[in-house]
Amino acid sequence: MGNYWGSINIDDEGMPTQKTQLIKDGVLTGFLVDKVGNLKTGHPRSGSGRKESYKYAPASRMRNTFIEPGKDSFDDMIASIDHGVYCKKMGGGSVQPGTGEFNFAANESYLIKNGKIDKPLKSATLIGTGPEVLKEISMISSNLELAAGMCGSVSGSVPTTVGQAALKIDNILVGGQANG
Repeated sequence: MGNYWGSINIDDEGMPTQKTQLIKDGVLTGFLVDKVGNLKTGHPRSGSGRKESYKYAPASRMRNTFIEPGKDSFDDMIASIDHGVYCKKMGGGSVQPGTGEFNFAANESYLIKNGKIDKPLKSATLIGTGPEVLKEISMISSNLELAAGMCGSVSGSVPTTVGQAALKIDNILVGGQANG
């Protein structure tokens, strides 16, 4: 994806970048791999060795990372939910690379009741593990949105473009409270 925030042609190890599809039809098919990762695992390098500056060693990192749009309409997705949470804008969070455990703040979220978006929620946080939550995706809408972001890790912070279409996740732990 040329000319997006975080787009690069060559990674910080001199490797040309390429499209790296991580999951296809629910199956893990690829990895973000730098030179050290290739030596340790045998997986081919993907042009993902990145670092913030000369002060850091490169590590396997995101470039432009997103979930491709699906075929479901956003309205049909919301209408299919009796009781749930619509997270309109996501904020920061963290992931433990070894376990896949994550927590992400929802900066703007709403209660869903009987297939309709209802009251705003305050301080909603999504908590889970990547492998388990991926299994809970039952619908993906066609409304892909991309945004500029930063990926922070052992090799500093690097620019990325991130995004996804709206997802229906059937089971995920949500922390937070309702507004007034």
